[in-house]
Amino acid sequence: MKRLKIGNASATEQRPLVAVPMVDETMADVRQTARMLSQTAADVVEWRIDYLSGLCELTASNIRQVHEILNKPLLFTWRTAGEGGQLNYHHDSYQMVYQRALQAGVDAIDIELALLADQQALLKLVPENVKVIGSKHNFDTTPNHLVSLLMEMTRLPIDVVKLAVMPKVATDVDRVLQATMTVTANSDLPLITMSMGALGMRSREVGYQYGSQLTFASVKAASAPGQISLTTLLHKWGESDV
Repeated sequence: MKRLKIGNASATEQRPLVAVPMVDETMADVRQTARMLSQTAADVVEWRIDYLSGLCELTASNIRQVHEILNKPLLFTWRTAGEGGQLNYHHDSYQMVYQRALQAGVDAIDIELALLADQQALLKLVPENVKVIGSKHNFDTTPNHLVSLLMEMTRLPIDVVKLAVMPKVATDVDRVLQATMTVTANSDLPLITMSMGALGMRSREVGYQYGSQLTFASVKAASAPGQISLTTLLHKWGESDV
């Protein structure tokens, strides 16, 4: 199994990477949040640009400035409305802002699996040192056949597999953890898996013990149901949030 590395941050056997989201609506607020997050113990920051009120402000220069303020690895994400985000998908706008992000030197980009075929031209522009996280989200349920689903995802033209699902019962969380362990033993591609909502919080805390190499926590605001605060998560691991 390859250890997940985003920028200069690497997951270890003892600990996954911890990413925290920025979900601000204006560039002024993004910069303010970036300054705050730069002082935290987060390993990676995910910039959810679908929350921005105006994508026209996403110039390469502005993205680079935010990255410099953070002084941390930056994951750039446009989560579409169909997978729990704030913006509908538009091919040209999506390609344009991601190209600018790549020009600005972001460390990783998130592309939903459903968009891979439509964004082939964009994928060809991704530098070798930038991780492509292929993601799939199910806010309704935890699918059956998780192992085959994850294995299918590992065969796609991506660097990292991300699967987030919603549990109905506690055994759904167990199924995600066990499937992660099985696929980790049978694939080199790094996995990021989680059960969402209050029922799935456990997966965010212990998922790394089963092979999930990144977990999401919140500082200012959560970007998905069930995210634990960064302070709480680190304290559970016996770490400080400073």
